[in-house]
Amino acid sequence: MNLRQLEAFRAVMLSGSVTQAAAALHISQPAVSKLLADLEHQVGFKLFVRSKGVALTVTPEADIFFHEVERSFAGIAVLKRAADDIRNTSTGTLRIAALPALAVSFLPAVIKTFRSRHPGVSIQLQTRSSSTVRQWMENQQFDLGLATPARELPGIAMETFLKCQGACVLPPGHRLASREQITPADLAGERFISLALEDRSRHRIDRVFDDAGIERDMIVETQYAMTICALVLQGLGCSILNPITAADYVDQGLIVRPFKPDVSFDYMLFTSKLRPVSQVAQAFIAILCEHRDAFLNTGGVTLN
Repeated sequence: MNLRQLEAFRAVMLSGSVTQAAAALHISQPAVSKLLADLEHQVGFKLFVRSKGVALTVTPEADIFFHEVERSFAGIAVLKRAADDIRNTSTGTLRIAALPALAVSFLPAVIKTFRSRHPGVSIQLQTRSSSTVRQWMENQQFDLGLATPARELPGIAMETFLKCQGACVLPPGHRLASREQITPADLAGERFISLALEDRSRHRIDRVFDDAGIERDMIVETQYAMTICALVLQGLGCSILNPITAADYVDQGLIVRPFKPDVSFDYMLFTSKLRPVSQVAQAFIAILCEHRDAFLNTGGVTLN
């Protein structure tokens, strides 16, 4: 038996006549009659008693069979709704891995926008160092990852997501707070809180100061930008950071100023090459790009 035969049988049972069933299915009456005859041949028992000039009489066997058909059609309706939900990205789970610089300061607003548009999608967000994020993506554990650049990863597509210029962060009341822009010479002899050596941005920052012949008083090295912001707020020193994280601490009194010459902070978007990117992930990436573009349009540095 096939679905079309069952549809014809169900339409006749619901409408009570071949004529109305044919109209509901947009096919001819003879076509409905043939589908019913073929179905009776398949199941091996009579479904209707046909008498000339008399409406179809439903057999007891047809009543029992109709109950099971209705259960099956209810399941098909569920499948259709599931397909609609998937097509409209209104259901599913999205697994994201991101380094703290974006997971703490950037992704919450992205996720809020995404959830407002796709409330049925659940999100799993894991925050780790860039090296761990890249390893997870290489192991195909997440749908997308955000981390700093790296060598080519097997089975992983890597594209530039965001390039922004570093900003100088200063404690409240710092002597340089009135400056519109900070240069290496301004920080000569200043206590400096640095990113850890494994961070590529650290090397770019060190090179800028070395090229300018400026020495800093390196008092702390740490892995995460949010830790640096907290230390700067305590008045322990100043630093050069990505402006995304720095902007989150302005309300607490952190002074953020553009820094010249430019020091680039680069972040990459990682997806799998081994399977297609889901529609849910594509929708999330589109919103990621919306928020990135809005951030870049503000100039990337919040002045206070």
